[in-house]
Amino acid sequence: MSRDRIVVGHEDLKRFIADLLAAEGAGAGDADEVADGLVWANLRGIDGHGVSRLPRYLMLMARGEIDPSAQPRLVHDRGTTFILDGGHGFGPVACMQAAALAVARAKQSGVCYGIVRETTHTGAIGRYAQYVAARDCAALVMGAGQTLMAYHGARVASLGTSPIAMAVPSGSGAIVFDMATSTISNGKILQARAKNEALPEGTVLTAAGEPTIDPRSAEILLPLGGPKGSGLSLMFEMLASVLAAAPIQARALGPERRQRHTANLAILAIDIAAFRPLADFIHDADTLASLLKALPRRTGFEEILLPGERSTRTETKRRREGIPIPPKLWEELTALAKTHAVTPPAHRD
Repeated sequence: MSRDRIVVGHEDLKRFIADLLAAEGAGAGDADEVADGLVWANLRGIDGHGVSRLPRYLMLMARGEIDPSAQPRLVHDRGTTFILDGGHGFGPVACMQAAALAVARAKQSGVCYGIVRETTHTGAIGRYAQYVAARDCAALVMGAGQTLMAYHGARVASLGTSPIAMAVPSGSGAIVFDMATSTISNGKILQARAKNEALPEGTVLTAAGEPTIDPRSAEILLPLGGPKGSGLSLMFEMLASVLAAAPIQARALGPERRQRHTANLAILAIDIAAFRPLADFIHDADTLASLLKALPRRTGFEEILLPGERSTRTETKRRREGIPIPPKLWEELTALAKTHAVTPPAHRD
């Protein structure tokens, strides 16, 4: 197989990720949950949040910033609101527990707002929104994390790239909207470095606060839409971090200068049936989706797409044909496999 065409099956990739995490001390269940989240991102074409994150996860575990033995615990519980403390364990483990709990509570009371605090990288948050919507609820998920993005007008990192994901059920599966509040995600910078590709202009700054398109010198992301992106990120920090008594940005920017890798996540689950019959909601959602897709198209547009529609098609294709791995990342993964005596995923023919 050509070195520039490396494709692996999603099930074998998940096995490989879980084996590597277990080799570094993760419990089997937690390793499987994290692996499932990374592969979910790769399947849907969100490669910056897929297996490319694995080397960093292993590095954070080695540095003690991810505690593989930590288990989430409820520190606040009032039925329709809760706070789940991640104890700096695996982000996807805590966030999936929170998503399941939010759905269960929403089914009881109509709505539930939960926060995960003091966890680590949460992965692609669209996964949690999709999970909620697949259980007949509407979802709003807000993330807060490391200080990587400049506040509008600043030339230093001063906010997280704070993503938002929203999802609702429909007749053809969940409609999932997922975006970062930065012009591009940090994952895309990692992908550009792996592929040696230039970044779009106006998306990043160097450590000195100067514009660049070189992914190797990119250190600070710029907010999407200027004040709009930084305003959203600020409010997500308020609603996912400050509200949970676990501020990230103030501790990073203030006298403490805290650098530890930390993430928080807020999940709002809304039981559709608490407001109207689910079948009626889905009928109306499908009607609107059909009307939008049938609108007259502008020149250059072959199709009008709904949020998440492209990712769903990518998932269908990659489940069938496999997940592509950039050569540079493949070298990293095979080196890790050798170091930990783990069998790498097999190449697809």
